[in-house]
Amino acid sequence: MKRLPRPVADLVRLWHDLALHPREVLLSRNHHQWRGAGFIALVAVLVATGAPGFGVGSLLPAFLLAGPSWALDLCGYYAHGLWETGRIWQDIDCQCCDGPGDDYDDDPEPDDPTDDGGLFLSFTDSDIHHWLKDEPTPTR
Repeated sequence: MKRLPRPVADLVRLWHDLALHPREVLLSRNHHQWRGAGFIALVAVLVATGAPGFGVGSLLPAFLLAGPSWALDLCGYYAHGLWETGRIWQDIDCQCCDGPGDDYDDDPEPDDPTDDGGLFLSFTDSDIHHWLKDEPTPTR
């Protein structure tokens, strides 16, 4: 069985996921690196500066190759903005951020030193002093 090249396989998977889970894909595209826009901008700069081999006709292949990705990034950007303000899709979470208005603080409350729900017992200094005072000294 012959495998697809990685960029083609990624595009096929992206469009497959977009058909099955459009809301989640659009929310995660806000966090995308905007490679399509960068590619189009690079070709536009090369055309504007008159670089050899980059005429005005070079923009058409650039838009055909990177245009769908750029359009999806733009749609994701606007969808994520509406989702953050609470206007759409409040029943789902963005896979890249924990929720609307995320302040990126995953542990908002500091650990309680008296909490015994961890893997190890937590002792305070007074507990240790009481134990040392009450424990008899072994003799040989």
